[in-house]
Amino acid sequence: MDQGFSCPTCRSPLRGKYFKDGRAEQGIKSLNIHCTNSDSGCQWVGPIRDIGSHIKADCQYQRVYCPNKCGQKVMRGSLEMHMTGSCTEYFVNCQYCKRKGRYLLINSSHLDECPDLPIQCSNEACGEMIPRRSLASHKETCPKALVPCQYNTVGCNKKIKREEQESHNDEALKEHLEATMKKIDTAMKKIEVLCQTNQVIKLSQYREKKDSNEDWYGPCFYTSPGGYKMPLNVLANGQGTSKGTHVSFFVCLMAGEYDDSLEWPFQGEVTVELLNQLEDQNHKKITIQYNESTEGPCKNGSNPNRAELKDGGGGGSYLMKSWSITQLLTVSI
Repeated sequence: MDQGFSCPTCRSPLRGKYFKDGRAEQGIKSLNIHCTNSDSGCQWVGPIRDIGSHIKADCQYQRVYCPNKCGQKVMRGSLEMHMTGSCTEYFVNCQYCKRKGRYLLINSSHLDECPDLPIQCSNEACGEMIPRRSLASHKETCPKALVPCQYNTVGCNKKIKREEQESHNDEALKEHLEATMKKIDTAMKKIEVLCQTNQVIKLSQYREKKDSNEDWYGPCFYTSPGGYKMPLNVLANGQGTSKGTHVSFFVCLMAGEYDDSLEWPFQGEVTVELLNQLEDQNHKKITIQYNESTEGPCKNGSNPNRAELKDGGGGGSYLMKSWSITQLLTVSI
């Protein structure tokens, strides 16, 4: 009768009457043996009955499949290192930004761009740990950052810590003011050059004005933004000893909106050019100087019949120049 027993040596099925000897089995199972992984380094020695549980749960040298299902078999003692190192299917969350990804990625290249990774401020004596996303804005306000003086645009080239800027300004107040005033003076001179006014004024019906001795005024203009107010006065038939032979014109100073803030008497130069409209472009130009050598009546005189001249502050003024009519015969007006 086959009772399902096998030869313990060759494992061939046994036929005949056999029975299980419990006492012998207990004796055998009490015998000590070495772990089957002793060649790999396991030093466990114990009864045969315990070898199964040791291999299944305790032996650090037993090769097991990675629980992340990456397909790799590794020693149980190296499993954690594998799962947190070379395992291609081990996912973790970044401890800073909480992004989920494979362990190798999160703990290597991801850290080079993680927006919440704490980075130490590079400014000396600061040392504050700032999330990468906030590092740029921190450096704009970091009290330990070296910054140029607020007056660097006027010549102060010192660099100081941001927290010391106010005390530096107090200590260098005089130097800053002097540099600022020098900068303003230079800028004002440039503005004066850039803001010189060019006016093109057209006088129509010249013949009629000449024949009728008409006293003609052009539109008023300012010499510059916030400057002196002037018109051009033209007598087509001349004035005084130039009458009938010359064209005379006057540059007049008028009462203007900004007179209270201007220097008087007026000093400067006015250039008047008579533009020839023919192709030969035979223009006539003259420059009138207002300076200390200008005759008194030109700086201080007033003529209520000629214009509304400025009262006080140097008085109203007009300066006359004439062109010979014979010089203007080729000029079309």
